[in-house]
This record gives sequence, structure tokens and C-alpha cells, in this order.
Amino acid sequence: MTTKDFLFLNYSFVPNSTFIFQSFENAGYSCDFVDEHTLREFRPTHKYKNVVLYLHEPHTIPITNHLIDNYFQDSFLIQHDDTDFEDVQVWSNRSPDLVMQREYTEQTKHPYSCPLYPFHFPVPTLYDANSQEKIYDVVFVGTMTNQRRLPFIQHMVKLAQGPLKHLKWYLDVGPTKFPDPHPCGSPTQTYKQIVNSSKIGLHYHGNSYDALRPWELASTKTAIIMPKLRVKSTFDDYMPFKDYCMIDDNFQDLEEKIVYMLENDRHKDYAERAFKDYNDNHTPEKCFEYYHNVIKKYANL
Repeated sequence: MTTKDFLFLNYSFVPNSTFIFQSFENAGYSCDFVDEHTLREFRPTHKYKNVVLYLHEPHTIPITNHLIDNYFQDSFLIQHDDTDFEDVQVWSNRSPDLVMQREYTEQTKHPYSCPLYPFHFPVPTLYDANSQEKIYDVVFVGTMTNQRRLPFIQHMVKLAQGPLKHLKWYLDVGPTKFPDPHPCGSPTQTYKQIVNSSKIGLHYHGNSYDALRPWELASTKTAIIMPKLRVKSTFDDYMPFKDYCMIDDNFQDLEEKIVYMLENDRHKDYAERAFKDYNDNHTPEKCFEYYHNVIKKYANL
């Protein structure tokens, strides 16, 4: 039986994981891909140096456990988690040898003794050089994915209708919205035009502390105002990102920070630095490079 470098147990409908996993094949590694549609029929005809486990539904776990326990005992097992869970999840009978966790914060509980590393979504640039006239002072596009976002939205709307009503705002805060920059969707052209045309973009955590929005804003030369980033992927030891204007978690300083950013066009400096940092360190290709370097440090390559 021949040996391949990787087996990826992946969801076909998640472009973020698919980009990372296919990048290994593009880098020259021998890879097989099994998804939720092909898992039941999959019969291993190769050995694998490394098995990456992302499939984790109740109906898939017994099947992946059978494969791992009976065919891949000697494979290096990597648990890939880009869900919204902060705590490391238990998806297999066997302890993984490495966990890659998107929602990894200082509060994350880790039940295993193996190395644990953070990563963030590989978010493609939305930059449009033809839409760089900054006609909006402040933009916020978000959905009510989590109730912890509601007080922030209410406060923001009060500012837009009250003390900061002289500014030009673009707000889309419905339970649904016309652009859908979701991991499983694609941003609309209208959404791209709006973020490219904004001086300041606001962000507040929803279901998870990692999010698409900061990277979308940074990629379009839009200055970012948001609470302190919690995910360790943006800490100094990993993929640092500090080019944003921080607000308190209770967002009572939001008005002050918006005024500060607009004074003397400070938003331009923040936007340029965020844009440079995104392109130097946080593009999808850079996200894969970081992920790849972690894998090389521990896995069988």
C-alpha cells in the first residue's frame, strides 16, 4: 500500500478550510480529500502520513473514528476547528497530535496535552482601486448573529441619530442584509463598493471573536474601530495585528473614538497601516503560509 502525505476529512461547503487544505496540494504534497458526501463510501487504498480531521457531525464521528482507529493508527492526527467554539472539542476516540483552533482565546479550555495553535479565517481582499473615494464617514454592516451585539448596535444607532448625525453613515443592521460576506457565501458588489468608499468601519463581536469583518475592512483601506481582539491568532507570537483603534468592551467611548479618528484625517494613517499589514501578513496566502509552518514544525513531512 502506497503512502500519501495528507488525508483531509473536510466539509465541501466551507471555502475557508477548503482553501487551506487545497493549498497543501498546490504546494506539491500528495493529498486525498474526503467530504460529507463521500465519507460513507470511502475505503482507504493508501496509508497517510497525516490525517486532518474537520468532519465532526454526530453522524460522521462514528465513521471517522472507525477509520482513525482501524486504518490510521500510525498517522499524525491534526484536529482542524474553525467553528465558533472557544474550547477545544472532542471529535475522536484518539487524542489528536496537534490542534489548530480558530476561536482560540485566553479562556480556551484544552482537554489534550498536544500542541494547540490559533489561526484566523483566510479572507480574500475586497480592495477596489476604482472605489476609493471615501464618501461615507462611518460604516457598519452586520447581522444579529448573537445578542451580545445588540447593545452595541443600539448605542451606535443613537449616535448616528443624535450627537453624530452630521456625519455620513452607512448602516445595515437588520437580522438579514443584502451583502452576505459569510464564510459560506461571497460578498456582493454593493457591499464591496460600500466598504471601499468608507473612512471608518465599525466592528463588534457576534457569535465568535474571530471574524471576517476586520480583514475585509483592512483590505480596503478602511480604518477600523473595534474592541480589543481576543483571538490569539492576532497576538505577537502568531500573526500580530494592532492597526486598529480600540474601544472599550462597553463601547461608551465610541463617540470619542469616531471623532478622534476623523480629526486631522487620522483615519487615513490607520487605514494605510492596516492595508499594509493585511497585504504583508494576513492575506489568504499568508494565512496558509503560517498554517503550513506550524504543520511542518510537528507533522510527518
